[in-house]
Amino acid sequence: MTLNTIIIATLLMSPFVSATTTQQKLVVGFGEKLPPFVFPQSNSGLTVDIITAALTPLGYKIEALYYPYTRRAKDYKKDKIDVVADINLNTANGNLLKGYLSSESYVYENVAVALSKNNFNLSKIADLKNYSLLSWPSAAIHLGDEYANMVKANPRYNEIHDQSLQVKFLYLYKVDVIQMDKQSFNYFRANIKDIDTTQKIDRFALFGKSPNGYLFKSKKVRDDFNVQLKKLKESGEYKQIFDKYLE
Repeated sequence: MTLNTIIIATLLMSPFVSATTTQQKLVVGFGEKLPPFVFPQSNSGLTVDIITAALTPLGYKIEALYYPYTRRAKDYKKDKIDVVADINLNTANGNLLKGYLSSESYVYENVAVALSKNNFNLSKIADLKNYSLLSWPSAAIHLGDEYANMVKANPRYNEIHDQSLQVKFLYLYKVDVIQMDKQSFNYFRANIKDIDTTQKIDRFALFGKSPNGYLFKSKKVRDDFNVQLKKLKESGEYKQIFDKYLE
């Protein structure tokens, strides 16, 4: 056996060759304008970086698409995308999405936010039915039955995909309460420059934490992701991704 033959045979037996030469493209549907979780202009953010860090070492190439939640669900059903982000069991079932749900990948912590001067006393989700409330698309599906029942009883409930407008409408007195992830609220409040956002606010932690992940068309890719996600957490890289954005 020649030296070249030995080298080729060794490479073929290497466990890294098949992974690095896969180059399978994955079209992933992410949210639109959802900092710190998604920054479309720079192809970055918590949800983008997590799946990229997990799967690119195996040779998968992530192609990111950014659009509103309802359109992501429709395109997933039409096989236009391979993976959809921001999914939990409620959302998958509520949108009739079939596939393979990943392990918990990140957590939203949704809060109701109101201006302190209003002196609202919100102790449970049902209290929100008495106020004009602006939320994000598919919240009525994503946040469970109690929230969905409140939505049905609230004629002044609306959803909007541009979450910066939620914050603006709150400070412009166009809505009584907004509901969104606390990290996203902090980001928009700090970065909106065309209106005054210094007025004091009250936050009501009515919803608890909302674990989320990714829904995959392929069981194999989902399994690959789960293994890699575990490695990211064990190595500390997962924490580094969060620290990068949440600082």
